[in-house]
Amino acid sequence: MLKRGIGLGLLCITGHAFSANIVVTTTEDVVKADDQCSLREAIEYVNKGLPEAGFNGCGGKETSAVIELKGKQEYVLKSQISIAQSVDIRSVYDTTVTDANSQVGLSNAVIKASGNHRLFNIKKVLLPGDKNQTQAEKDAKISVNLSELTLQGCGTSRCEAQGGLIYNNEALSITNARLLNGTADQGGAIYNAGVPGSSFNWSVVSIEKSFIKGNKAAQGGVVYSEVPQFLIAQSVVRDNEVTDSNSSLFEAKSPFSAEISKNLSPSTLTRGIFSSTIFNNKGYIIKVLDDMQVINTTMILNSMGLVVNAPNKKGYVANSILAKNGSQDCKIVAGGEANQISNNLYSVGCGGTGAQALGNTTLIAGKTTEGKCDLGSTGILCPYNPAKDTVMSFFKPRLIESYKTIADSPIVNKGPQNSDLLACVVDQRNTKRPNNAKLCDRGAIELSVDTSTNTTVGEDIHYGEIAKFSLSTNTENGASVKLALPDQLQDGELVTPAQCTALFGKPTDGSPWKPGCLKVVQTNTPSKGTLTVTQDGDITYVPNGNWHGSDEFQLKVVTSTTYFSDNTEPYIAINARVVQAPVNNFEDKKVKTSGGGVGVIALFTLFGLIGLRRTKK
Repeated sequence: MLKRGIGLGLLCITGHAFSANIVVTTTEDVVKADDQCSLREAIEYVNKGLPEAGFNGCGGKETSAVIELKGKQEYVLKSQISIAQSVDIRSVYDTTVTDANSQVGLSNAVIKASGNHRLFNIKKVLLPGDKNQTQAEKDAKISVNLSELTLQGCGTSRCEAQGGLIYNNEALSITNARLLNGTADQGGAIYNAGVPGSSFNWSVVSIEKSFIKGNKAAQGGVVYSEVPQFLIAQSVVRDNEVTDSNSSLFEAKSPFSAEISKNLSPSTLTRGIFSSTIFNNKGYIIKVLDDMQVINTTMILNSMGLVVNAPNKKGYVANSILAKNGSQDCKIVAGGEANQISNNLYSVGCGGTGAQALGNTTLIAGKTTEGKCDLGSTGILCPYNPAKDTVMSFFKPRLIESYKTIADSPIVNKGPQNSDLLACVVDQRNTKRPNNAKLCDRGAIELSVDTSTNTTVGEDIHYGEIAKFSLSTNTENGASVKLALPDQLQDGELVTPAQCTALFGKPTDGSPWKPGCLKVVQTNTPSKGTLTVTQDGDITYVPNGNWHGSDEFQLKVVTSTTYFSDNTEPYIAINARVVQAPVNNFEDKKVKTSGGGVGVIALFTLFGLIGLRRTKK
């Protein structure tokens, strides 16, 4: 392990040594001629066109317009920063090769407003050398990409008149971010300016894989755009507010002109909300104008629903779960014909084509919107339950015990019969959806069985102890406290003993079925203990003595997702290992010191050899 750690460390060192990115070296918001580079100075250096001489400790020769902030550090701004040239701003942090993907979004640098002001004002300014450019080049929008950042607003009743976090007049992309506590008259988080002309050179806001909470405005509680030039995808939108009863969280001031709209077809639309979870917000969610879509979204338990005002019949709401949003999930002003409002699960007002009314069906499997899923409930969605140390989650669809076939579910495999409009690609979690759109699930989450993601479960214990671990993430904090492993049950729940009897008949040995029709198969060792399983998937393992070593076995279970699978084998196999050893009371300070000394000497020797090799080159 030590050698591997050193190797990864060297990769990081060499990566930084030869990096051409701009590394912010101080969290202070200062501009002064020294060797420290602040965020404000880094952006100003980009705005100047990346001069080879650098600027106040930032950049130098062959520098790229990529600004790196240290993960989990807080950068407090005294006033807004203007961004005038294309730039990428992102967090960097220590990670390993194996867990890089799982850490995305968990180590964001925090950019915070210290007073009543926004964070960024994004508007292009031509450089002196741009005067010889063509008019098209001069008019071209700059690209600003913000990745793995937490943007935190002033937190007062009004940070700015327009754009509590960002005022944008360019091409803005935000990924794996958190947009928090922005307040304004228009655009609690973002104000998107600019009315496009026929050149299709438009300002746009794209927010993907992000968490949006606590933003508030009179109009556009989250985003206010002068035209429908925004995209929200694979994100969570919760606890935001719009105070004007005629406005919405995602508000477009006006639709596109007739000249612009005629060149926009449904198959190429990328404006609106896709594969996202939206709940517990106040006010209308979105006004769906012509050339906008709301697709594969779970929009539940908000104070109000959405508004469709698309007189040219080019606004679409499809394949979504729209339920319990005040008195009306969909308010139709114009353009709410059946073909435009299609294949939704709804409470009131979103009938259209191929839709299904919720009726008396219980929506949430639990007494609260958030927390542990009540597996004994008939609710069709598990509560919102973030995994340990995260904020992003979802309402997972359930295949409940009363279903005789998968067709009984109002969500699963309920894709549109006419797939011309809807392209099933990935869900909120980036899980691939079926190629056959008819088999897509309604809402933001696609139930999936992919056993390649399963890992080994188990625990290391000492003599006299009992091992406890779980196959499920259905706990109060969303993950196993001890192991924080991914969900082993493949988006499902352990089937009940009654379902086991319906599937296999009674056990031949006369014993009752256990939850999940559990079978234990030894792999590399003989059995050295006994175990029990609860309906929640919690495992208790009791060793049959004080043996020293491991007990390795497979847990074969049937889940609600494999129960209805077309596959003839409903069982999934989960590898398990329990390691038992005596308590190690041996302590020798000499050995401890010696070992540490050798490690340090070896480390210095290694770096010395590296230095010699470089000198020789």
